[in-house]
Amino acid sequence: MVLQNILLDSRSSIILEAMNAAVWEWNIMTNELIVNERWAEIVGYTKSELEPTTFDTWKNRVHPNDYRVAMNELEKLFRKEKSFYSVETRMKHKDGRWIWVLDSGKVIKWAVDGTPLIALGTQIDITEKKIVQLELEKSERNLRQIIENTKDIIYRIDMEKNFTYLSSGWTNLLGYSVEEGIGTSLKDIVHPNDLNKIETFFKKIDTSEVCQELRGYRLKTSSGKWRYFETSGTVIIEDEKRVGYSGIAKDINELIEKQRKMEFLSYHDNLTKFKNRHYLEKIEKEINQPENYPLCIISIDLNHLKYVNDNFGHYMGDKLIKTAARIIKNNMPNKDYLFRLGGDEFLILLPNTDDEKAYSIRENIKEEIRNKQNKGLPLSMAYGYHTKTTYSGEFCKEMRKADKFMYENKKKYKESIVDNR
Repeated sequence: MVLQNILLDSRSSIILEAMNAAVWEWNIMTNELIVNERWAEIVGYTKSELEPTTFDTWKNRVHPNDYRVAMNELEKLFRKEKSFYSVETRMKHKDGRWIWVLDSGKVIKWAVDGTPLIALGTQIDITEKKIVQLELEKSERNLRQIIENTKDIIYRIDMEKNFTYLSSGWTNLLGYSVEEGIGTSLKDIVHPNDLNKIETFFKKIDTSEVCQELRGYRLKTSSGKWRYFETSGTVIIEDEKRVGYSGIAKDINELIEKQRKMEFLSYHDNLTKFKNRHYLEKIEKEINQPENYPLCIISIDLNHLKYVNDNFGHYMGDKLIKTAARIIKNNMPNKDYLFRLGGDEFLILLPNTDDEKAYSIRENIKEEIRNKQNKGLPLSMAYGYHTKTTYSGEFCKEMRKADKFMYENKKKYKESIVDNR
């Protein structure tokens, strides 16, 4: 037999032994299958335990799903669509487990009419290698599922900051298709004011071996809106060369908005939306600088608030406060530093504003109040101001000077009411 001749060939025997390969010869016409000892050993038997061996000896041990694949490949071989047959199949071991083999072969004898007569081949146990491969494929599949299902954007960019990979989060968060994104520049969608942040971020990555983070930069959506993101990234090194960067970008727009609202509530009066005393303490050193001189400090106190609260309720009192705030705001050339410090107390800081301008503002406010009075609103304000022209660290003293003039004005107002009774 052909197989016996091969086994007698010393060179072939050495090669097969080195490969730890099993050998089979299949007489396609008679269904006889000749195998060597290694073939039986792979599936946990001795050769004698399997004899007599036929095609069914193999068929009964190959996994049903793999049998169909193998037969499909054999059919191509028999139709001369290919000259060589090779397929990975599972074989049932004597102890019941499945082992993986690489089954390879070819037709070595044909009939005159082209009918295949004899096929010869080998089997190699690849179980360990296949297990590693399957585990790797499973890990890659799980990772791919995680990447594609995460809400964040997983990205890779080259050294010129052009995208080379984008996960589906790119589409979900920004609205562009992945195809649109690949090859485009990151800079094209970064807010112009945040470009320096981005450049600094990548410079840090270039000079560090650890992952870097950046928070609070804006990316442009396909609808033209800007959303806040944070990202972590690291450099990609291939063949000891830096070829790009990879990272994850997370949408933090809602978080930023919540923080802004919290900060607004922390620094603003809820009723008038003016700044509060907490914010005044925060910016006191910032505003008390020579470049802001002359710095006009205006102190305003709302008259009649207690009377309105006691006689008409706090709802009407709040309405009076909001009306006063609106008048103050309408007449201020700089609306950055409008404060409500207490129930009826207002403070205004006007950088680069002199006494003449402060007086003009007061007259404008008085005029608007007179117009409101004509509509029956019990509204009046005591107004005092002081202009700071020289630097001193004690800003509170300057504020008290404005308060002093305001209280004098308030006193005159009360006396005028008594005199008119």
